[in-house]
Amino acid sequence: MNIIELKEIYKIYGKSDYRTIALNNINLAIEKGDFLAIMGPSSSGKSTFLNILGCMDVPTSGEYYLNGVLINSQSDRALSNIRNHTVSFIFQNFALLKDYSLYENIELPLLHRKIPSKQKKEKIMHYSSKLGINSILRKKPQETSGGQQQRAAIARALVCESEVILADEPTGALDQKTGENLLLLLKQINQEGKTILIVTHDSKTANYANKIITINDGEIV
Repeated sequence: MNIIELKEIYKIYGKSDYRTIALNNINLAIEKGDFLAIMGPSSSGKSTFLNILGCMDVPTSGEYYLNGVLINSQSDRALSNIRNHTVSFIFQNFALLKDYSLYENIELPLLHRKIPSKQKKEKIMHYSSKLGINSILRKKPQETSGGQQQRAAIARALVCESEVILADEPTGALDQKTGENLLLLLKQINQEGKTILIVTHDSKTANYANKIITINDGEIV
């Protein structure tokens, strides 16, 4: 069963002689439970591709289906709901709020949900424990290591219990050992049924995925 289908997706910035084609006629089907790596050089369109999948951006033309629903026609409110329930991001720079504790950062996506405080806490503690950071949840990001911050960013994505997890260069800011541990963790999460897509320029990182797709000059090659 396909969870994502892209049909003739184009993303164009600018007009006339000043236009840039970021994505050029992308056609792709991603099955539920896939672990996909998206490779390509800098400025090849990888991040634009990921942003469209995560409903952070919209294509100029083409059709994007998520769970059989045409995303192009959805309202801003519906797209916000999708980002909060169906798709979660793990950002390269972690995107943690420095004035909030790790616990509060992980809790952020749950604040818009009408669920009891006790249930929120149970979710946060469950995934924090799974990631080995439950003992440092009261610390602020600047008081923790890069690996601990990355795990907090992953926990924030996991508490949503989204079907799809998108990771943009997830090991880019980590040392080799921490990066390997993160990829093994993503592999484990994938084996539990989550669909995972990672953007990377590193072939070693890509080899953790089940499938590899290369984008160059906005095209799948």
